[in-house]
Amino acid sequence: MSDGLRIGQVARVVGIPTTTLRAWEKRYGIVVPVRSGSSGYRGYLPADVDRLRHMRALVESGIAPNRAAAIVATTPRVEDVSGPRPQELLDDHDALVRAGAYYDGAAMDALLDEALTEPDVEEALERWLLPSMRVVGEAWASERIPVLVEHYIAAAVMRRLGRLFDAAPAVGPRVVVGLPPDCHHEIAALAFAVCLRRRGVDVLYAGADVPLESWRRLAAEWAPRTVVTVATMADDAVNADAVCAVLKDAGVPQMYVGGTHAVDVPSAIPLPLSLSASADVVVASRLRSRSRR
Repeated sequence: MSDGLRIGQVARVVGIPTTTLRAWEKRYGIVVPVRSGSSGYRGYLPADVDRLRHMRALVESGIAPNRAAAIVATTPRVEDVSGPRPQELLDDHDALVRAGAYYDGAAMDALLDEALTEPDVEEALERWLLPSMRVVGEAWASERIPVLVEHYIAAAVMRRLGRLFDAAPAVGPRVVVGLPPDCHHEIAALAFAVCLRRRGVDVLYAGADVPLESWRRLAAEWAPRTVVTVATMADDAVNADAVCAVLKDAGVPQMYVGGTHAVDVPSAIPLPLSLSASADVVVASRLRSRSRR
């Protein structure tokens, strides 16, 4: 058995003084450190760190410490597992659930900082972020986390993807990426837009649930040559096909569709499920189109 973390280490990780940690432990009993047989020191386990982070977040939001402790005591524990070492992170698809379970913004930011770093952003998006978001959805569906935690995690991820999108240079060619009406699962679409931007593509990201009339107006006012939409769920295929019909009538020459149900959209070219491969297909197509003009 691990000896656990020492009190000073825990205080630094959680972001509170050791005196505060001792007070919460003594007054409210929110953590019970273990006494190591090998060293004799009291040690704190990863689950203790999670509970202390939860306590800190509640107190910082203005909740009285005694009330915060009562909330922590009645909150189901996330599994007692250690955080991943850097080389293991891309295989740890439960990390987002753990970081978001107690609305700990610092932990969420640190996790995303570690995962989505240069030069392997595309690999992290493909291998870690999208599988992790599927795990978040499964955790919500099984009632392991409430919907508010699912929304909290998704919002944090969208903010980070937005920063990656803005940080990438865009010099052309231009491509529109957006979701059809009634399609709201946009993390994969924004991640794809990030991949395009990192290849130098000038992307207009239209977002989720774009009405047909807005697609029609966009085609008329901006005259894009390439549009990518999404069919993530079975119900999305019909709406994605309707988007492509509108764009075809408006004279848009190249229309692609990504997502699990892309092959169910007959009026657009289906993209591979891989983000990087899809981005390469679109970029290669745009370059061929420009060379023929």
